[in-house]
Amino acid sequence: MSVSRSALKVAPRVEGKPCVSIVRGKSPYEMVREAFALIEVDRVIEPGDTVLVKPNFSALWRLPLRGSLTSPEALEAVVRAVREDTEAGEVIIAEGSGGSQTWRCFFKFKVPEIAVKHGARLVDLNWDEAQKVQVQNGYVLKEFWPARTIHQVADVVISLPVLKIWDPFEPSGSAVSLTLKNMIGTAPGRFYGWSKSGLPHFKTNDPSDLMFGQSIQEAGMVVDICTVNRVNIGLVDALTVMHFADERKSEDLLDAENYRVEELNMLVAGYDPVAVDSVGCAVMGFNPKRIVHLNLAVEKRLGTNDLNEIALVGERLEDVRRTCNPMPWHSEIVDRG
Repeated sequence: MSVSRSALKVAPRVEGKPCVSIVRGKSPYEMVREAFALIEVDRVIEPGDTVLVKPNFSALWRLPLRGSLTSPEALEAVVRAVREDTEAGEVIIAEGSGGSQTWRCFFKFKVPEIAVKHGARLVDLNWDEAQKVQVQNGYVLKEFWPARTIHQVADVVISLPVLKIWDPFEPSGSAVSLTLKNMIGTAPGRFYGWSKSGLPHFKTNDPSDLMFGQSIQEAGMVVDICTVNRVNIGLVDALTVMHFADERKSEDLLDAENYRVEELNMLVAGYDPVAVDSVGCAVMGFNPKRIVHLNLAVEKRLGTNDLNEIALVGERLEDVRRTCNPMPWHSEIVDRG
């Protein structure tokens, strides 16, 4: 299998453990700077590195835009911090939206203005050049067409999702959509469709495909993509958290009234994307060992979802933990203590 440039980076550890920072209570830029300082970002972003920031602008649906997609405030803060506080070379904002055209999302969130202001380049991964690679021992994918910019150009990949639950397809989905799930957007739409329907997703209502209410096949597909396109820094936009309402208020699960968006003014960051997602799950009150794609990622040695094996810095987890509602068919992920 062709190794992405980002896979050549070795993530630092603290006493043998991956480091994850939790920061809150300041402006987005101040929090990114603090998070970067806590994880010593210069140990990964080296002078001259090409840094790619991958937000989650998956679709402009009826879900609340603030809370379901990466906030422009968090995106600008990350791009500014990389540009001003590291010695990175080129900075790229790249996305391959699913369900909407990428540039429509860029314009909706004024991303071109952010790029011009901070000297970044924009790339639509849906139309990027790609070259087929074999996925060795993949769970679902035997081959994959990775976008050239993320696979061959970027030295450092920052996955910048928002803190939220997912999916509104019952029973199935991935329960949460964080650092790893965000990488589905790196599958070029020109090969896999603009809803990414060309990727093996899930077998709805097939009991053999379900674990903790989640699709095993979809989980395997997410992990296969992440073994090809490696994440070097996971940074979760936890300015808000989106979770299910106390009760279903509309039959259409894409309606905003079925969700709650709460302000947290927080960020979670680290080099181990599985550890970052695990801390994000714990912040929402979920058990990361019951998130199927995190378990499969551990099997592939992409990281750890054992909170006891993570070195937390910054805020204490017990001080920021919330009680969030998963989709009803994902109730088994709730951490009962």
